Amino acid sequence: MHPWLRLLGKPWFVAATVALVVLTTVETALGNGALGVLAAVTGALLGTIVLPMCTRTGLLLGSFLLGLRVRHIVFGAGRRLGTVRAGQVEVTFRTLPVVLSADIGPRREPVIARCWTAGLVSALFGVVVATAGWFGLGTPFWDGFAPAATAVLLYQLIPGRTPLRTSTGWLLFGLPRQDAGRAREFRAGAYAAEAHALLQRGELDRAQAVVDELGGIAPDSHTALSCRVTMHEARGEFDTATMLLLGQLSEQQPPRREMCYMLAGLAGLGLAAAEAGQLPAADIVPTAERALHDSVRLGFPAFELSGTFGLLALSQGETAEAVRLCGTGAEYSTSTTSRADNLATLARAYMAEGENGRARETLAEAERLADWWPRVRSVRERLDVVG
Repeated sequence: MHPWLRLLGKPWFVAATVALVVLTTVETALGNGALGVLAAVTGALLGTIVLPMCTRTGLLLGSFLLGLRVRHIVFGAGRRLGTVRAGQVEVTFRTLPVVLSADIGPRREPVIARCWTAGLVSALFGVVVATAGWFGLGTPFWDGFAPAATAVLLYQLIPGRTPLRTSTGWLLFGLPRQDAGRAREFRAGAYAAEAHALLQRGELDRAQAVVDELGGIAPDSHTALSCRVTMHEARGEFDTATMLLLGQLSEQQPPRREMCYMLAGLAGLGLAAAEAGQLPAADIVPTAERALHDSVRLGFPAFELSGTFGLLALSQGETAEAVRLCGTGAEYSTSTTSRADNLATLARAYMAEGENGRARETLAEAERLADWWPRVRSVRERLDVVG
């Protein structure tokens, strides 16, 4: 199918086209002319940008006030400008200040009540902004802003939870209606968050203690399995981690969102196990490749998996593509260990191209982030052998 035909089926494209036609018709009928249409379209565009940023700001404020875990805040889109740390929170700034996102999750009980209230604060911020827009109705700019902001708010109030995105509506209406099993999984996220924070600082033994505690509370949960897998990865036991995930996938059919994460994890771990010689490459690389593509097909954003696609390209001898993908992966990584891992792959790709100087520079950056990470150590050993 031609790209333009695919574009016609995108909901955002259809909505934007309808909005443009409606605004043009209304402003022309009101006698505001081309400048009025331009002002209305500008207002609508800003409404679609400002409203999500306000609801996310409300969610962040609610999270800080209610004691939720806020790990990473990203302001903007595009190329990374820099990252600063405020206490336990990393704040990354990017070139285009049009979006605000954050890694937010449970920290301590009562988990569900805290998250629901944070969702309520988020919704209230959105309601205030959308309502304010209607008071300016009659002016072209606000004629565009108010309906656009209201439409975006209504969309955000639809319960939805996909990889890397949880809507305000899900926090308000989906979270309280979970069955007992899903609620237990959600509560287990508090333990996973604590273990992850310890792992980012290289405190493996303390992280393992938290994971063991979680295993005693919810031993059969997907969250507990994910934590065990991560601990094996952090110790360089890629084969064990891979087989754990394969076993879980063969025994159960997890929900779509969890399936995306598990398949993405399986892809990265399988490729790392092949790289380390822990599993036969001829067997595990095709499995990892299928898992990677299936994860994207189920909804995981492909650009968030750039580092894994880069590792796959490297395993297939496509070094130039590996350099490109791993550079993107390192640029958009949201955690210390994932960025260090992507930089380690990038360093290996440079080595494969014979650019050992660039490999050393890249590895030095990875070591500043997490010199203890197994794949970072492995690349250091390879470089030391090369001399």
